[in-house]
Amino acid sequence: MLFAIVLIFMQAGFYLACRASATRIHALLDFDAAITSARYAFVADADRMERARIEVARSVPGVASVSAVKIGPLLWRTPAPANRYDTLILGVDPTDRPFSSADINQQLTKLQHPDTVLFDQLAHPILGANITGVVSEARNRRVTVVGEFDWGAGFVTQGLAITHEHTFSNLFSERPSADIQLGLIHLEPGAEVDTVLRQLEASLPADVTVWSRAAIEARDRRFFLSERPIGLMFTSGMVLAVLVGGIIIFQVLASEITSRRSEFATLQALGFARRQVYEVVVAQGFLYTLTAFVPASLLAWLLFGIVRDVARLPMRLDLGLLAAVLITSLLMCLTGALLASRRVRSADPADLF
Repeated sequence: MLFAIVLIFMQAGFYLACRASATRIHALLDFDAAITSARYAFVADADRMERARIEVARSVPGVASVSAVKIGPLLWRTPAPANRYDTLILGVDPTDRPFSSADINQQLTKLQHPDTVLFDQLAHPILGANITGVVSEARNRRVTVVGEFDWGAGFVTQGLAITHEHTFSNLFSERPSADIQLGLIHLEPGAEVDTVLRQLEASLPADVTVWSRAAIEARDRRFFLSERPIGLMFTSGMVLAVLVGGIIIFQVLASEITSRRSEFATLQALGFARRQVYEVVVAQGFLYTLTAFVPASLLAWLLFGIVRDVARLPMRLDLGLLAAVLITSLLMCLTGALLASRRVRSADPADLF
């Protein structure tokens, strides 16, 4: 049972980390609504749209401001040893201050010089120590780290860099410099979100889509968990973990009933109803589960910490996850115990004589 519960903990932890990874970029940005290309699939791989679209959005009543964000994947050259790994970079106008972190917004002035970036200090360790002053290479262009921020890797990318939109255009020279991936909308205080969204949809052409913050985050979670292979892997892993746990508890209890058939037959010979004997089996299964749950929780807490430190994945063992795994384990145990209880029928009191 210990193995089964730890397996459920780990699969649930990876699933939740995968779910959180889907919206980690959104959490870094400050916006009430967003404009994307109509062909938008996912924030880290968003299709481009013309900057003119956000200029139109600025004129809509209820819109306080609109910020442009460029997003692109790149190969980042590690300081030492010199290897290249996939990362993600955001290009912004520093005057827009589009981030939810005041620390990042204050550092954006450092990006006025060409070929400079802010780099995530909680990126995957494989990317090396990209601290202030490090000169590296991205897309065959030398760049200098001029600031640091804490964000953390996930399943979307191993690390994140932030740069001026002009530097971004130099790195991605094959893209039209006027194209962007996201338009971040801030609404005026008291503005009705649904009303402003309808006005934006009426004012903008059909080649873009207008999203509320909740809608675009839900879209990205659904895409990452249901359409990306890694999301499907952890979703199926959760189901598999519960099935494995159910099979284990069934086999344990079925073996126990078989080895103690005479005791169960004695209970029935003494006048205990079969339902009461079944209750003994279920109680025994619950006892096994509760006994294994405490050490399994401690082991899962230790493993979560190792994964978080080594892979920098957003894995957290909180009370909600503890309660969910406990309930899942008890239901799994109940199912396995009820199936194993059918073996009690073979414990015939006549076999005692």
